[in-house]
Amino acid sequence: MVKNNSMDMMFHNNREPLTLQQAFNNWHSLVARFGSPIYVYDLDIVEERVTELKQALPAQAKLFYSLKANPLPAIVKAVTSVGCSLEVCSENELRVACNSDIPVEQILYSGPGKTDREIRESIELGVINFSVESWIDLARLENAAQKAKKKIRLLLRVNPLEPLQGGLAMSGAPTQFGFEESVLLKGAERLNQLSSYVELLGYHIYYGTQLGSEDNLIEAFSAAINCIERLTLQLGFKPQVIDLGGGFPWSFANENSKVKMNNLRPRLEQLLAQRKHSADAEVWFESGRYISASSGTIIATVIDIKEGKNDSQFVVLDTGINHLGGMSGLGRIPRGYVFMHNLSAREDSPEVNYFKHKRTLVVGPLCSPLDCLARNTTLLNSLRVGDIIAIPNVGAYGLTASLVGFLSRPAPLEIALRGGNPVELYSLRTGHEFLKLQESKLLKLLPI
Repeated sequence: MVKNNSMDMMFHNNREPLTLQQAFNNWHSLVARFGSPIYVYDLDIVEERVTELKQALPAQAKLFYSLKANPLPAIVKAVTSVGCSLEVCSENELRVACNSDIPVEQILYSGPGKTDREIRESIELGVINFSVESWIDLARLENAAQKAKKKIRLLLRVNPLEPLQGGLAMSGAPTQFGFEESVLLKGAERLNQLSSYVELLGYHIYYGTQLGSEDNLIEAFSAAINCIERLTLQLGFKPQVIDLGGGFPWSFANENSKVKMNNLRPRLEQLLAQRKHSADAEVWFESGRYISASSGTIIATVIDIKEGKNDSQFVVLDTGINHLGGMSGLGRIPRGYVFMHNLSAREDSPEVNYFKHKRTLVVGPLCSPLDCLARNTTLLNSLRVGDIIAIPNVGAYGLTASLVGFLSRPAPLEIALRGGNPVELYSLRTGHEFLKLQESKLLKLLPI
């Protein structure tokens, strides 16, 4: 397995970066203080990733952090402190964004299933930028703006004709995202009949996530620009903004090398310079995974090591798919590629050959056969019951993309760090809240 250089030095402080061993020692002390499992997030690394990505993009481009990757308030405040705007897809994400350090006018609200209530509340909170996904979505947004007598600006989200290879497709394939080009063109007259409270701002195209190389990114951005050029010409609507989405990749729960983007800026600048019909439009990009993934580590404890049938071996952790599963950054339960550091390993300790079995499986504590984090994995021979392990690169699509409510186990604490020291502590609440039926507004909605 190729090692990710970002793990060699971690938790930068004002003097010098900490070594990996120093980070391990810090994590040990956090487990002793707060228990296991825990998520830790290095806010310095979050800010470094934003700076790094901005340097890879055209100088005048605007970068949005997508809260779906990780809505932890400390991370959101960190990204806004270094110049990110915010993209949200839910009321709770919007609440976090509104508590950050940016004006609400710098928030983009997107998503294919916006309800009347969330649109109304978003406009009341001052959101003006929305990505619109269909004619019905447009009608809802327009109606809400008219009732509130507040102006909003809309990006037309489009699902282009051209498919792309690689990544998790969000456009160029049959998906729920955006207008099909043909549908948008057929209803073009509708765009000329908009209320005075609605302004068409531009286009929004997000081809896919985890685009695995610089070439893949350029292919996606090129296809998006071509689509925007076609629509600008055919619709006669000149965009002020083009949102090209993202797809900037980062590995999940392992130490694979990050994708090199050394030539992305000049290649993007060359692409953008070739525009004719949308040449004056401001360019927006979005990223969640690239910005937050490498900041996060989940730290857990080995609860049991047991023999299984057919020469198999099971390593049972106190964390599983309820904390590190669900989408898992790739749209599937993570199996076979999870990497673990043994924080309890000592150079002078004798090796115990626990793992000379044909199959070693790393599983969680849930009463379900689905609770498996890795199959046929290679583990350190010195791993013992009670050892503390760390799984890197889980700062994006980690806890909030997992089956947190399954089996009603508590969520792990989440700790934001600077210089290796905890600065903020969070607990994601799970479980059912009892509501008194007689006092609930929902009573009126129940059938008699």
